[in-house]
Amino acid sequence: MTVQETRLCGLLLREHFGEVVEKVGTHLLRSGAQNLRTIVQETNLSVKKCLCVLVQHGACLFIAGRKGPGSPTEYRACCDRILRVLRYPRYIYTAKTLYGDTGELIIEELLQRGHMTMSSTVKTVADRLTQNMEGQFLSPPEMFSCSSLKDMLMCRFSVVLKGFLSF
Repeated sequence: MTVQETRLCGLLLREHFGEVVEKVGTHLLRSGAQNLRTIVQETNLSVKKCLCVLVQHGACLFIAGRKGPGSPTEYRACCDRILRVLRYPRYIYTAKTLYGDTGELIIEELLQRGHMTMSSTVKTVADRLTQNMEGQFLSPPEMFSCSSLKDMLMCRFSVVLKGFLSF
């Protein structure tokens, strides 16, 4: 990995997650896989929450220690996964084009929050759609309940989510 890639990854991490996460992520990119104790000693930062954020968004992987069973877990930042942040607008635009506003909201939630369960994603998106529709006046045939909206989301977008999560 080049110095420019590391710098770009650091800037992306800072913009999306803040300065402390950027420092931990950049340290992992430069030094490779390290255990928690080593990261804390070398960065002098509170690292656990930063690693949680990085793992939640797929920017950092954790693996079993190299010394065998019982050795501490090691963390490794993935440059290519961090650089995918640059594609987020394209993902959102594609989802909106192919699947409308609902698809856009689903992808937007996943990109903002990282890994989510299907049920929590559907609940969040259904709540957002319901809030957006409260200000609109719909005729009775166009009105639907929140539970039917959740059912529609589960059926229609389960395949879509699997495709986007595999990126």
